[in-house]
Amino acid sequence: MSDFLLADGFGNLADGNHAAATDTTPLGSQWTGFGYDFTLTDRGDGRKWLSVAGSQRLHLTSRNLGDITRVGLCFRVYRGGADFCTIFQLVGTNGNIGYVGISAAGSVEYRSDYYTTVATSTDSIPIGTETFVEVDITIGNGTDGSVAFYLNGVHSNTVSSIDTTQWDTALQSVTFGANSQTSSQCLFAGWKYGDIIIHTATSPIGDVGVYYRPVDADGADSDFTPSAGSDHYAMADEIGPDEDTTYNESDGTAGHRDSFETAGVSGLSVLSVGVLVRARKTDTGAATLLLGAVHGASEDQSTAKALTEAYLTLVEFFDDCPSGGAWDAAKVTAAELSYEVGA
Repeated sequence: MSDFLLADGFGNLADGNHAAATDTTPLGSQWTGFGYDFTLTDRGDGRKWLSVAGSQRLHLTSRNLGDITRVGLCFRVYRGGADFCTIFQLVGTNGNIGYVGISAAGSVEYRSDYYTTVATSTDSIPIGTETFVEVDITIGNGTDGSVAFYLNGVHSNTVSSIDTTQWDTALQSVTFGANSQTSSQCLFAGWKYGDIIIHTATSPIGDVGVYYRPVDADGADSDFTPSAGSDHYAMADEIGPDEDTTYNESDGTAGHRDSFETAGVSGLSVLSVGVLVRARKTDTGAATLLLGAVHGASEDQSTAKALTEAYLTLVEFFDDCPSGGAWDAAKVTAAELSYEVGA
């Protein structure tokens, strides 16, 4: 797997971070937006379902995706009824690009505007079933666009030579639970959503999940200073970060780092391992962090990621194990994840 832009199964959204309908602050992951009431249900394996109590807009917007012209948009859905459900809105710099949703008949749809369906899967999702959906979209005017549909990792069909955009030909962000027409016909009670992956790799990536493993022990390096106690991991293990309540702080020395262990995984094939942190600088001048993954005596690190005085979500995906070859469950379990002060 390569070129992940965003991966989020809502596992790192915490209740209490989205209580206010006007809350536009970061929600502890790579999403910002209006936090209408929703419920997170633990699946018991490191993943979560997101659901709503009534039909409504949720409006969680992804971080900037960099004006791309092709995207693989993946999500897992439990279809709770025969509703016309708008799940995603694709947005460019100049406005709306299109929508992805599920028709009342259960087919996956791509619409260039709210009312104009330009591509539909030939297979449908039965009511009361859980399905992993992947929609591969090439954004283009006239006959330059195309949409391919995959259900549970199996190709359904491809619709080519179509117009796939309303206003813009470059994708900047994706909004989950957005519907510009009405607060109904969007997310419905009885439906569940999760395992959202946005990528530019080759489709299909298969039927996959997004698993979260909070740090649960200190690793080989502990150069930062905990805000309380001596356990560095205890300051960084929140799923749904608490910002300045518990944290590890550096004195700014280049090369200082913290590394951590996790509970790992078992019985899984692994496409990629991501390191996700929230961080900010506390002084003037430039400050950066490098995110890393260590296995055995080998480490891979990200490029330096600039910090601001406001908290930022930083993420780096490592598609290969630092010691060589593909990741597997044993390597993930044995790995340490780290952050380090840049030069």
